Amino acid sequence: MNANITLRQLRAFVAVAESGQFTAAADTLCVTQAALSMLVKDLEDELGLKVFDRHTRMVRLTTSGQELLGMARRVLRDVEDGVQRTRETLSYARGRVALASATVLSNTLLVPFMARFRQDYPGIKLQFMDMAEQDLERALVDEEIDLGIGTYLEPHREITCTPLFTDTYRVAMPAAHPLARRRRIPWTALASEPLIALSPRSPLRRQLDSHLAALGITPNPVFEVSFPGTVFSMIRHGMGLSILPANARMLADAGDLVFRELGAPALQRTVGAFHLARRSPSPAAAMMLEALQAYVETHRDRLA
Repeated sequence: MNANITLRQLRAFVAVAESGQFTAAADTLCVTQAALSMLVKDLEDELGLKVFDRHTRMVRLTTSGQELLGMARRVLRDVEDGVQRTRETLSYARGRVALASATVLSNTLLVPFMARFRQDYPGIKLQFMDMAEQDLERALVDEEIDLGIGTYLEPHREITCTPLFTDTYRVAMPAAHPLARRRRIPWTALASEPLIALSPRSPLRRQLDSHLAALGITPNPVFEVSFPGTVFSMIRHGMGLSILPANARMLADAGDLVFRELGAPALQRTVGAFHLARRSPSPAAAMMLEALQAYVETHRDRLA
Protein backbone atom coordinates (compact mmCIF):
# COMPACT_ATOMS: atom_id res chain seq x y z
CA MET A 1 0.00 0.00 0.00
CA ASN A 2 1.33 3.44 -0.92
CA ALA A 3 3.19 5.10 1.96
CA ASN A 4 1.32 8.37 1.35
CA ILE A 5 -2.06 6.83 2.13
CA THR A 6 -3.23 8.04 5.54
CA LEU A 7 -5.36 6.50 8.27
CA ARG A 8 -7.86 9.34 7.83
CA GLN A 9 -8.29 8.38 4.18
CA LEU A 10 -8.80 4.72 5.07
CA ARG A 11 -11.33 5.58 7.79
CA ALA A 12 -13.21 7.78 5.33
CA PHE A 13 -13.20 5.03 2.71
CA VAL A 14 -14.46 2.36 5.14
CA ALA A 15 -17.18 4.67 6.51
CA VAL A 16 -18.52 5.42 3.01
CA ALA A 17 -18.32 1.75 2.00
CA GLU A 18 -20.25 0.64 5.09
CA SER A 19 -22.95 3.32 4.90
CA GLY A 20 -23.26 3.53 1.11
CA GLN A 21 -23.67 7.30 1.38
CA PHE A 22 -21.31 10.23 1.75
CA THR A 23 -23.83 12.11 3.89
CA ALA A 24 -24.24 9.32 6.45
CA ALA A 25 -20.50 8.61 6.51
CA ALA A 26 -19.73 12.29 7.11
CA ASP A 27 -22.11 12.29 10.09
CA THR A 28 -20.44 9.14 11.46
CA LEU A 29 -16.97 10.68 11.24
CA CYS A 30 -18.13 14.15 12.37
CA VAL A 31 -16.69 15.86 9.28
CA THR A 32 -18.26 17.87 6.49
CA GLN A 33 -19.32 16.09 3.34
CA ALA A 34 -16.86 18.20 1.35
CA ALA A 35 -13.97 17.16 3.61
CA LEU A 36 -15.01 13.51 3.34
CA SER A 37 -15.21 13.71 -0.46
CA MET A 38 -11.71 15.20 -0.55
CA LEU A 39 -10.31 12.38 1.61
CA VAL A 40 -11.79 9.75 -0.70
CA LYS A 41 -10.55 11.61 -3.80
CA ASP A 42 -7.04 11.85 -2.34
CA LEU A 43 -7.13 8.09 -1.64
CA GLU A 44 -8.16 7.34 -5.21
CA ASP A 45 -5.43 9.65 -6.53
CA GLU A 46 -2.81 7.86 -4.43
CA LEU A 47 -4.03 4.46 -5.64
CA GLY A 48 -4.56 5.55 -9.21
CA LEU A 49 -7.87 3.66 -9.05
CA LYS A 50 -11.55 4.39 -8.53
CA VAL A 51 -12.87 2.78 -5.37
CA PHE A 52 -16.49 3.90 -5.74
CA ASP A 53 -19.04 4.11 -8.54
CA ARG A 54 -20.97 7.24 -7.68
CA HIS A 55 -24.73 7.44 -8.27
CA THR A 56 -27.25 10.15 -7.44
CA ARG A 57 -28.09 8.98 -3.92
CA MET A 58 -25.87 5.98 -3.33
CA VAL A 59 -22.29 4.87 -3.97
CA ARG A 60 -21.14 1.35 -4.76
CA LEU A 61 -17.74 -0.23 -4.39
CA THR A 62 -15.85 -0.94 -7.57
CA THR A 63 -14.03 -4.26 -7.91
CA SER A 64 -10.86 -2.53 -6.73
CA GLY A 65 -12.80 -0.98 -3.85
CA GLN A 66 -14.08 -4.39 -2.76
CA GLU A 67 -10.52 -5.73 -2.62
CA LEU A 68 -9.34 -2.66 -0.73
CA LEU A 69 -12.13 -2.81 1.89
CA GLY A 70 -10.90 -5.98 3.59
CA MET A 71 -7.30 -4.73 3.66
CA ALA A 72 -8.34 -1.32 4.97
CA ARG A 73 -10.36 -2.86 7.79
CA ARG A 74 -7.42 -5.05 8.80
CA VAL A 75 -5.03 -2.11 8.78
CA LEU A 76 -7.35 0.02 10.93
CA ARG A 77 -8.01 -2.86 13.33
CA ASP A 78 -4.29 -3.60 13.68
CA VAL A 79 -3.51 0.06 14.32
CA GLU A 80 -6.27 0.36 16.94
CA ASP A 81 -5.11 -2.85 18.65
CA GLY A 82 -1.53 -1.61 18.66
CA VAL A 83 -2.50 1.74 20.14
CA GLN A 84 -4.56 0.02 22.83
CA ARG A 85 -1.71 -2.34 23.73
CA THR A 86 0.70 0.58 23.90
CA ARG A 87 -1.64 2.51 26.20
CA GLU A 88 -2.04 -0.52 28.44
CA THR A 89 1.70 -1.12 28.54
CA LEU A 90 2.36 2.50 29.48
CA SER A 91 -0.37 2.38 32.15
CA TYR A 92 1.05 -0.83 33.61
CA ALA A 93 4.59 0.49 33.50
CA ARG A 94 3.80 3.35 35.83
CA GLY A 95 1.27 4.20 38.50
CA ARG A 96 0.75 3.56 42.19
CA VAL A 97 -0.71 0.61 44.05
CA ALA A 98 -1.60 0.68 47.74
CA LEU A 99 -1.96 -2.76 49.24
CA ALA A 100 -2.20 -4.32 52.66
CA SER A 101 -2.00 -7.78 54.12
CA ALA A 102 -2.34 -9.69 57.35
CA THR A 103 0.94 -9.98 59.25
CA VAL A 104 1.76 -13.63 58.47
CA LEU A 105 0.87 -13.30 54.80
CA SER A 106 2.94 -10.13 54.63
CA ASN A 107 6.04 -12.10 55.58
CA THR A 108 5.36 -15.37 53.81
CA LEU A 109 3.80 -14.07 50.58
CA LEU A 110 3.74 -10.32 50.03
CA VAL A 111 7.33 -9.34 50.87
CA PRO A 112 9.00 -11.86 48.51
CA PHE A 113 6.38 -11.15 45.85
CA MET A 114 6.85 -7.37 46.07
CA ALA A 115 10.62 -7.75 45.77
CA ARG A 116 10.09 -9.59 42.47
CA PHE A 117 7.38 -7.19 41.29
CA ARG A 118 9.57 -4.12 41.86
CA GLN A 119 12.27 -5.65 39.68
CA ASP A 120 9.80 -6.37 36.88
CA TYR A 121 7.86 -3.06 37.13
CA PRO A 122 10.20 -0.42 38.59
CA GLY A 123 7.92 2.40 37.39
CA ILE A 124 5.03 1.32 39.63
CA LYS A 125 5.20 2.86 43.09
CA LEU A 126 4.13 0.48 45.86
CA GLN A 127 2.59 1.60 49.14
CA PHE A 128 2.36 -1.29 51.61
CA MET A 129 0.80 -1.73 55.04
CA ASP A 130 0.68 -4.79 57.25
CA MET A 131 -2.27 -4.84 59.60
CA ALA A 132 -4.51 -7.08 61.65
CA GLU A 133 -6.57 -9.17 59.25
CA GLN A 134 -9.87 -7.90 60.61
CA ASP A 135 -8.94 -4.36 59.54
CA LEU A 136 -8.56 -5.16 55.82
CA GLU A 137 -12.25 -4.71 54.98
CA ARG A 138 -12.38 -1.27 56.59
CA ALA A 139 -9.23 -0.16 54.77
CA LEU A 140 -10.74 -1.24 51.45
CA VAL A 141 -14.15 0.33 52.01
CA ASP A 142 -12.52 3.58 53.17
CA GLU A 143 -10.39 3.47 49.99
CA GLU A 144 -7.13 3.56 51.94
CA ILE A 145 -5.82 0.66 49.83
CA ASP A 146 -6.37 -0.74 46.34
CA LEU A 147 -5.82 -4.41 47.18
CA GLY A 148 -6.02 -6.39 50.40
CA ILE A 149 -4.65 -9.91 50.89
CA GLY A 150 -6.26 -12.01 53.58
CA THR A 151 -8.62 -14.82 54.57
CA TYR A 152 -11.89 -15.14 52.67
CA LEU A 153 -14.81 -16.24 54.84
CA GLU A 154 -18.04 -15.04 53.26
CA PRO A 155 -19.31 -12.75 50.47
CA HIS A 156 -19.27 -9.00 51.11
CA ARG A 157 -21.53 -6.73 49.06
CA GLU A 158 -18.85 -4.05 48.72
CA ILE A 159 -15.82 -6.27 48.13
CA THR A 160 -14.79 -8.66 45.37
CA CYS A 161 -12.43 -11.55 46.15
CA THR A 162 -10.03 -13.34 43.80
CA PRO A 163 -9.03 -16.68 45.43
CA LEU A 164 -5.26 -17.30 45.54
CA PHE A 165 -4.67 -20.52 47.49
CA THR A 166 -5.96 -22.62 50.38
CA ASP A 167 -4.13 -23.98 53.38
CA THR A 168 -5.07 -26.23 56.26
CA TYR A 169 -5.15 -25.44 59.97
CA ARG A 170 -2.58 -27.16 62.17
CA VAL A 171 -1.75 -27.12 65.84
CA ALA A 172 1.46 -25.38 66.94
CA MET A 173 3.19 -26.58 70.10
CA PRO A 174 6.60 -26.88 71.76
CA ALA A 175 8.66 -29.72 70.30
CA ALA A 176 8.87 -31.21 73.81
CA HIS A 177 5.08 -31.34 74.31
CA PRO A 178 3.70 -34.90 74.75
CA LEU A 179 1.30 -34.43 71.80
CA ALA A 180 4.25 -33.58 69.54
CA ARG A 181 5.07 -37.30 69.38
CA ARG A 182 1.93 -37.82 67.31
CA ARG A 183 1.83 -37.21 63.56
CA ARG A 184 -1.86 -36.24 63.62
CA ILE A 185 -3.74 -34.76 66.58
CA PRO A 186 -7.48 -35.47 67.11
CA TRP A 187 -9.53 -32.34 67.63
CA THR A 188 -10.90 -33.81 70.86
CA ALA A 189 -7.37 -34.02 72.28
CA LEU A 190 -7.27 -30.23 72.33
CA ALA A 191 -10.40 -29.78 74.42
CA SER A 192 -8.44 -29.91 77.68
CA GLU A 193 -5.34 -28.09 76.42
CA PRO A 194 -4.71 -24.40 77.18
CA LEU A 195 -5.08 -22.61 73.86
CA ILE A 196 -3.58 -19.32 72.78
CA ALA A 197 -6.16 -17.81 70.44
CA LEU A 198 -6.27 -14.87 68.10
CA SER A 199 -8.62 -11.97 68.75
CA PRO A 200 -12.35 -12.81 68.47
CA ARG A 201 -12.50 -10.20 65.67
CA SER A 202 -10.00 -12.13 63.57
CA PRO A 203 -11.46 -14.02 60.56
CA LEU A 204 -9.20 -16.94 61.50
CA ARG A 205 -10.63 -17.03 65.03
CA ARG A 206 -14.21 -16.80 63.77
CA GLN A 207 -13.67 -19.65 61.34
CA LEU A 208 -12.00 -21.80 64.00
CA ASP A 209 -14.69 -21.14 66.63
CA SER A 210 -17.39 -22.12 64.14
CA HIS A 211 -15.57 -25.35 63.31
CA LEU A 212 -15.05 -26.27 66.97
CA ALA A 213 -18.69 -25.54 67.79
CA ALA A 214 -19.78 -27.89 64.99
CA LEU A 215 -17.63 -30.60 66.59
CA GLY A 216 -19.15 -29.93 70.01
CA ILE A 217 -15.83 -28.70 71.39
CA THR A 218 -15.69 -25.70 73.71
CA PRO A 219 -12.26 -24.09 73.38
CA ASN A 220 -10.28 -23.10 76.44
CA PRO A 221 -8.39 -19.95 75.41
CA VAL A 222 -6.08 -18.82 78.16
CA PHE A 223 -4.90 -15.84 76.10
CA GLU A 224 -6.29 -13.88 73.17
CA VAL A 225 -3.78 -11.88 71.14
CA SER A 226 -3.78 -9.98 67.86
CA PHE A 227 -0.63 -11.18 66.09
CA PRO A 228 0.82 -14.65 65.42
CA GLY A 229 4.30 -13.50 66.44
CA THR A 230 3.02 -13.06 69.98
CA VAL A 231 1.39 -16.48 69.78
CA PHE A 232 4.72 -18.14 68.89
CA SER A 233 6.53 -16.41 71.73
CA MET A 234 3.89 -17.60 74.21
CA ILE A 235 4.10 -21.17 72.90
CA ARG A 236 7.89 -21.15 73.29
CA HIS A 237 7.47 -20.11 76.90
CA GLY A 238 5.12 -22.99 77.65
CA MET A 239 1.98 -20.87 77.94
CA GLY A 240 -0.21 -23.03 75.69
CA LEU A 241 -0.85 -24.42 72.20
CA SER A 242 -2.41 -22.68 69.22
CA ILE A 243 -4.38 -23.64 66.10
CA LEU A 244 -3.20 -21.69 63.06
CA PRO A 245 -3.13 -22.03 59.27
CA ALA A 246 -0.19 -24.06 57.97
CA ASN A 247 1.17 -20.98 56.20
CA ALA A 248 2.11 -19.56 59.60
CA ARG A 249 4.72 -22.28 60.14
CA MET A 250 7.06 -20.35 57.82
CA LEU A 251 7.46 -17.79 60.61
CA ALA A 252 8.12 -20.43 63.27
CA ASP A 253 10.83 -22.50 61.62
CA ALA A 254 12.93 -22.79 64.77
CA GLY A 255 13.34 -26.35 66.00
CA ASP A 256 11.71 -25.65 69.35
CA LEU A 257 8.24 -25.38 67.73
CA VAL A 258 6.38 -27.97 65.67
CA PHE A 259 3.19 -27.88 63.61
CA ARG A 260 1.13 -31.06 63.64
CA GLU A 261 -1.74 -32.04 61.37
CA LEU A 262 -5.23 -32.15 62.85
CA GLY A 263 -7.57 -35.09 62.40
CA ALA A 264 -10.78 -35.21 60.41
CA PRO A 265 -12.70 -33.17 59.61
CA ALA A 266 -9.92 -30.96 58.27
CA LEU A 267 -10.34 -27.20 58.45
CA GLN A 268 -9.11 -25.09 55.54
CA ARG A 269 -9.08 -21.39 54.84
CA THR A 270 -9.00 -19.59 51.48
CA VAL A 271 -6.52 -16.76 51.00
CA GLY A 272 -7.71 -14.19 48.49
CA ALA A 273 -7.00 -10.78 47.00
CA PHE A 274 -9.75 -8.25 47.72
CA HIS A 275 -10.72 -5.05 45.93
CA LEU A 276 -13.75 -2.76 45.90
CA ALA A 277 -16.66 -4.12 43.89
CA ARG A 278 -17.87 -0.66 42.89
CA ARG A 279 -14.62 0.28 41.19
CA SER A 280 -12.48 -1.56 38.66
CA PRO A 281 -8.81 -1.91 39.65
CA SER A 282 -6.44 0.59 38.05
CA PRO A 283 -4.23 -0.80 35.25
CA ALA A 284 -1.30 -0.97 37.68
CA ALA A 285 -3.39 -2.76 40.33
CA ALA A 286 -4.78 -5.16 37.72
CA MET A 287 -1.25 -5.95 36.57
CA MET A 288 -0.16 -6.54 40.17
CA LEU A 289 -3.08 -8.90 40.77
CA GLU A 290 -2.24 -10.85 37.63
CA ALA A 291 1.42 -11.05 38.64
CA LEU A 292 0.44 -12.13 42.18
CA GLN A 293 -1.69 -14.97 40.82
CA ALA A 294 1.22 -16.14 38.67
CA TYR A 295 3.60 -15.93 41.64
CA VAL A 296 1.28 -17.96 43.86
CA GLU A 297 0.91 -20.61 41.15
CA THR A 298 4.67 -21.18 41.05
CA HIS A 299 5.08 -21.12 44.85
CA ARG A 300 1.90 -22.94 45.89
CA ASP A 301 3.66 -25.86 47.61
CA ARG A 302 5.70 -23.53 49.80
CA LEU A 303 2.76 -21.29 50.70
CA ALA A 304 0.33 -24.02 51.72
